[in-house]
Amino acid sequence: MNALPALRLIAITDLGLLDGRQIIDAWEQLATSAQPGSVALDLRAPGASARALLELGEELKAVALWHEQRLFVSERLDLALLLDADALHLGENSVASSRVRSTLGDKPLLRACHDVTQVDAVDAEMVLLSPILEARKGRRALGLAALTEGRSRLDSAGRAQRLFALGGVDAARAKACLEAGAHGVAAISGVFGGADPKLLLAAVGILRPIAR
Repeated sequence: MNALPALRLIAITDLGLLDGRQIIDAWEQLATSAQPGSVALDLRAPGASARALLELGEELKAVALWHEQRLFVSERLDLALLLDADALHLGENSVASSRVRSTLGDKPLLRACHDVTQVDAVDAEMVLLSPILEARKGRRALGLAALTEGRSRLDSAGRAQRLFALGGVDAARAKACLEAGAHGVAAISGVFGGADPKLLLAAVGILRPIAR
């Protein structure tokens, strides 16, 4: 299955931080500044209507295609199919991966995990371990050591999943996540919170060289 080997950054949307137009503009800047295939925009907006998400997703998909980047969709299999998303993001307690694969085909899955002792049981090509550096949604931060343990568990089990770190990831701390064992990082406010996205891209080694 396509495991998106060049992917190093997953930018997860939050309509509470930016509206649709602002997300499109921020995604355009991020996609333009990153090396091709190295970033994905994860369309996540709990509570938004399917029509609004489809319209937003179509514009985000166009940006992804133009700059050779990726579009993920969180939880909504219907939208993932309509948008021909590159991957589907499932929550830790979402439907079984086997049920999704029968419809999604060979597209890869990204699944959230909040317990490092369970990473090697996750049936998905990409594991999103969180929260790593800051508490999130009432869960305490797991710390960088969880990434090292998670990578070790996957390796020991012979699992080839890509491990991504979420929770408090920004330009100052992203490199430490990679050094601890993550294949890449995921960020919400670290991308859409107003900071220069090029700093985060540089931290994970995917800033597109300036053409001369």
